[in-house]
Amino acid sequence: MSFNINLSSRRRVHLAIVGCWPMVVAGYLLFLAAPTVDSEQAKRAYTPTDLRSSEATATSSKEGVVWPDGINAGESLATDDKPSGTASNDTPVQIDASLRATFQKIVNHGNMSQNELDEFRARLQIALENDPEVAKLVTQFYHDMPAEQGMERDILRSILVDSAIGREIVLQEANAIWKGRNESKYAEMYETYFNMPSQTPQEVFSKVLSDLRNDATTDERTAVARLNLIGTLEELSIPDVANLRSEAVQTLNQIADGHDSELIRALAVEKLFRLNSPGEAANIAIGQFSKGAYPDLVRETLNSVSSGDVELTPNLRTALTMAVKRPNASGVEKDLFGKILRSGG
Repeated sequence: MSFNINLSSRRRVHLAIVGCWPMVVAGYLLFLAAPTVDSEQAKRAYTPTDLRSSEATATSSKEGVVWPDGINAGESLATDDKPSGTASNDTPVQIDASLRATFQKIVNHGNMSQNELDEFRARLQIALENDPEVAKLVTQFYHDMPAEQGMERDILRSILVDSAIGREIVLQEANAIWKGRNESKYAEMYETYFNMPSQTPQEVFSKVLSDLRNDATTDERTAVARLNLIGTLEELSIPDVANLRSEAVQTLNQIADGHDSELIRALAVEKLFRLNSPGEAANIAIGQFSKGAYPDLVRETLNSVSSGDVELTPNLRTALTMAVKRPNASGVEKDLFGKILRSGG
């Protein structure tokens, strides 16, 4: 199952999703950034099985569950995006009851329509803007939700990121996860920091690099979230960022050459592309193809060429031509390579 999601930033993220209740899956997709043209998002289940990658097209539209414009690049959280509509008459007590009833229904796979969920979203957003006590209540409710309710936590995040106040709540929870070293929620924390890279504590980057370097055992969602967060080092201006980038390049090279998962290897290569110039990225791609082409690597390279992260040099064009002629090359790979050639690449 693949989903198209939209994003204003060109940054590519690989999204892990689980087949779940169809009425709330759009909420579950939440604010994760979308990949570039025709790439594939990573699927995941909370008990990871049959994990493959699929990707979606990124556009500048603000649909569904994406972060508002500017937030993806780590800019100010205080955007003027208050919900429209009349003032809410909901009291904190009513919002508390509504929160608990709504999410209990989700947990129980109740028959909630999309209209009901949308109405709840609108009421909550207005109440957050009008009453600081509601913000405190929602902050505590979100914090108290256990890691085992991962889908429900993601749905609530998807609602909260629609407003500046909600994003502050989401960031506060990410900081609390880090402060409490609650590893069962690290994937969620990394995903939040990915969308707010300038808000990420520097020690989080150090932790991610250490875990990647030591191949710390984890589920695929967390592994993907780590790599996505490391990719934000390309655009950050924080103390010691040069050393972090240097360490990231060494670690990503290690993963690209030795990880058991083809998906994770290919994601590491894609992050290497972003941390190097397009010309250097082309040489990295050629070096990887010399060790053998595989579907995730081919798609990542084609997507990176399309986005401009990798220069289509004559040698890389030759390598890609050979790659898409593999017996098991997919139609997606061939079509994307054709589009690149027709565009003058």
